[in-house]
Amino acid sequence: MQVIHQYFPDIQECVRDFGIKLEHIQFTGSDGLLYTHAIAEHKKLFLDLLLSASDKEIEKNTKALVHFTIEHDISYLFLYSELITVARKLLGNLAERQEFENIAEINRYFRGHEDQITALYLQKFLKQLTLKGELRLSHISIMPDKKFLIHYEHHIQWVLNLIRYVQENELKNQPPELNPNNCKFGQWLHNASTSYLMSTSHFKVIEKLHINLHDLGANVVNYCKNQENRPATLIHLMQRIDYYSLEIGNEIAFLNEIEESSKDPLTHLLTRRLFDKIMLNKLDISKATGREFSLMMCDLDHFKAVNDTYGHAVGDIVLKHFSAILEQTLRKSDYIFRFGGEEFMILLPTTSKEEALVLGQKLCNTTAAEEVIVEEIVLRYTVSIGVLSVLIDSTVPIRQDTIDRFVTQVDEKLYLAKEKGRNRVE
Repeated sequence: MQVIHQYFPDIQECVRDFGIKLEHIQFTGSDGLLYTHAIAEHKKLFLDLLLSASDKEIEKNTKALVHFTIEHDISYLFLYSELITVARKLLGNLAERQEFENIAEINRYFRGHEDQITALYLQKFLKQLTLKGELRLSHISIMPDKKFLIHYEHHIQWVLNLIRYVQENELKNQPPELNPNNCKFGQWLHNASTSYLMSTSHFKVIEKLHINLHDLGANVVNYCKNQENRPATLIHLMQRIDYYSLEIGNEIAFLNEIEESSKDPLTHLLTRRLFDKIMLNKLDISKATGREFSLMMCDLDHFKAVNDTYGHAVGDIVLKHFSAILEQTLRKSDYIFRFGGEEFMILLPTTSKEEALVLGQKLCNTTAAEEVIVEEIVLRYTVSIGVLSVLIDSTVPIRQDTIDRFVTQVDEKLYLAKEKGRNRVE
């Protein structure tokens, strides 16, 4: 240490020259330091560390600097580059003065600071990540309607398990699932029940982020298994994992909003405004593969009489009752839309007209056999259904008027079922 003391004035000058000059607003609020204020304070703590006169003082000032850095979201890369830049500047100045006798000692001095800072930063950073993860879980747990955030819970738990694996660093411990298709979150991503969201850009971003996350996780586990002594690499990997994790949370929040706006508030079925987007996607697939799909349009028979006789509240109960029949009878891969009033549209992927007619007849039979009981009122109702097979020629352009034409055609089939006596499929 005595050798280094003689270079303290040089170190102080290097830090002063390297210091970033930032303008900041005058702020007297109680919400803590602004980031530019924090950088200025960080510089003081950094200089205190480099001018420490003893090992005990180095330990104390290292703790103070690292704690402040993490507390104010100053990245490890900023701290590391600051240390390396000052070291290089000092060595460059000494080389210009041709003072080479203590170069090795100065290198050891800065390398010692780097090792201590990095080891402590990793330890405190992992603790901070754990607290952030547990806080996110607690926020989700008290939400009355989690929707897709329930799957984000599984993702956060995966990250917490990875952090524990790194902290314990014992080979006997089992790491979290590294295959992105096999973890609980990955299983949800590939679940057919989310098919109506899979065409959105947010869902595709989540898939990409999730694969990257598992790739990083695999590298973290390999690092621990190989017992490599490069904590700076581990810090970088875990910071990227935290970034991807937050991005996944943001995208899931967007999916929640899409889910909320795309569902009919009464029946919780998809709304008509989502129909065109999904229809375009299915037409593209049909055009590329040459495979047909089917449309099924349903209309409750004499529904106006239900509203006029018993009131709209009872009518709403009937609509919800029929929606439940649709969800119970149809497949998870089918798209069910409330098209307006008492009309419902169903898109049946990779389904022939014959298969669609069988499904339609099953719906007719189930509906006619059911009763709706509201207080002392016992209601029976029926449904008329039109079915259309959709197969688009490869030369036909896919536009809005293409969709409108198919909707008109299936509507004509429904009208034919009504004309022929209702409670039937055409």
